[in-house]
Parts: sequence; structure tokens; C-alpha cells
Amino acid sequence: MYLPFDAIMSTRKQPIKLRGHHLICLHFFRGEGYNPEFVENLWSVLKRAEAGEPIEVAHGADDVCGVCPSLKEGKCLYRDDAEKEIREMDRTSLKLLDLDVNETVLWSEIRERVPEVFLPWARTFCRECGWSPVCRKDPVFKSFSARRLGVNFDEIQKAMEDVVRDNFDYFLDLETGEVVTFSEEIVKKAQSLLYVDEGEELEDDIDYIEFDEDPELPEWMIDQVETAIELVLDENRRYVRIPERSSSAAFESMSGFIQTVSDPALKSELTAALSGRGAFRRFKDVLVHCPKERKRWHSHNAKAMKKEIKSWLHAIGVASVSRSSSSRFFAP
Repeated sequence: MYLPFDAIMSTRKQPIKLRGHHLICLHFFRGEGYNPEFVENLWSVLKRAEAGEPIEVAHGADDVCGVCPSLKEGKCLYRDDAEKEIREMDRTSLKLLDLDVNETVLWSEIRERVPEVFLPWARTFCRECGWSPVCRKDPVFKSFSARRLGVNFDEIQKAMEDVVRDNFDYFLDLETGEVVTFSEEIVKKAQSLLYVDEGEELEDDIDYIEFDEDPELPEWMIDQVETAIELVLDENRRYVRIPERSSSAAFESMSGFIQTVSDPALKSELTAALSGRGAFRRFKDVLVHCPKERKRWHSHNAKAMKKEIKSWLHAIGVASVSRSSSSRFFAP
């Protein structure tokens, strides 16, 4: 006896339906939720996914949302702006994972992609997420957060110590570890090509830029402006601005060095240099005529800066590895 094709298909399970952000967030589920029914449903969905059942990328509420107490008429009412935020999370996650709505994928395939996209995802959404303290307990979350990135500490130090930033600004490329330096002229040119009128912005779903006519740029500037446009858009948070060194950190480093100076006269002169504005410049001026002490200062300051840089990198989810020169410089 043969069954009709429709009858055969009706006996098969429907694919698991998961919306965009659940394709990432469920990797860090630790058994907590809104209520026991919600948690039990989540375990069931995960068990099916890990068993290899196909997953259909959903547009909107999915198999996880189905028993959520905040779901009303297909929309999340967890708070007033929840639905809008979740839609943005879905859109971003699908772009990062290179998936489309209604596409079918396996959990094992998603699991392979998540480590590659986790940092831009976490920088954008995890910091303000109410579930973040729970996810951060997960060993997988911790391992993904601590991406090892080769950086050049000397170049980051130079960027941080340029506290004026009147001509140049500095960014760390989170894919390559390079320090990217842009002149103000290059950045302003990129912005002028993207924004015609003051206050005008590009739509969120722009995948590429197509100008009405080719911009009139000197040949040497084309590649630089293209990179600057990539930085201005930076939807995937590839670039992070390198902050200026705080005056308190610089003062602490100088004060610490003074305690190591054995010459009473030099020690007194350096201490006096720390009073008032322009302390860092006066401090270095005092050491100009003391080459051995100046060399010791550079070593002391570099060690202090390395600790500060590591602390900053840790705050943005990067476990640093020292490497040789790695920079790009864009200026007229």
C-alpha cells in the first residue's frame, strides 16, 4: 500500500522556527527564563536543534516566543520599545550569520558561525541586555568574549598619548589588529559623500553605496576615502576608536616614576613640574638633560601604558597578543 505524498509529508515534523537573534542568543542559555513553562519549552527547542532537526529562519515570533508571557498578538510587549529593538537584533544577526528569512539551516552550521560574529554582536547588544549577567556565566560566552587579537602596544600607546586629536584620529581594526590613522580631511570627505544635507542619514539596510556620479577625487585619495566610508558606516562594529589617555593615568605614571628617582635635586624638580596645567610637557622637559633617567622614564611609562591598554582591550572584549608593527595611515 502506498501513501499519498501529502500524507507522507504531514507525518513529518515541521522544522524548528527560530528568529534571528535567537540563533545567536540560545547558544548561551543556562536554564533561566520568565517562568517554568518558558524554560521547559526552551530546553525542548534546543534538544531538537542539537539532535539535528532542520531550522527555518523565522520573521518575527518563533517557537521560543510561542510561550513567552510578553508575547501579545505576535508582538513583544516586554517594554514599550521591545518590538523595535528585537526586530533590529533579528536583522543584524541574520546579516552577521549571512542568513535570510525562510532559509533552512542546521544548528551545527550556526554553531560554527557564531564565534566569528560574536564580538560585533556582543559590542552592539550584550552590554545593555538584561540577560547579559546570566549569559556571562556561560564558559562558551567567556571563550567567545576573549578573542585573541595581535596588536602593537607601541602604536596604540602613541595613539592614546595624542590627547589633542586636532589633526588625526585613531581606530583599532578588530579584524586585523591594525591601528588605522585618519586625518580629519579624509573623514570629512567621506562624510560629505555620504550625507548631503545636515541631519540626513543613510537607511539602516544599506548594503553598499552607489553614487549618482563618480566623486571627483585625486587618485591618491580614492582608497583612503573608501576606507573612511567603511569606518563611518561600520555597521558591524569592526573599528573601535582608540581613546585618549586620561590625565589621571598619566599623572599616576609620572608620580610613580618620581618615587624611583634617587637624585634629590632631580626628584624635587620633577615633583615641581607636576603642578598645574602642562605637567606632562614640563615633566619631559626636565628629563631632556638627563638621558639615562629619560630612558628609564620611557621604560617605566611603557609598562604603565601596557597595563592601561590591556585594561581597555579587555573592556571591549579583546584578549591581546603582542605583535610587530601593524598600522594604516590615511592623510593627504
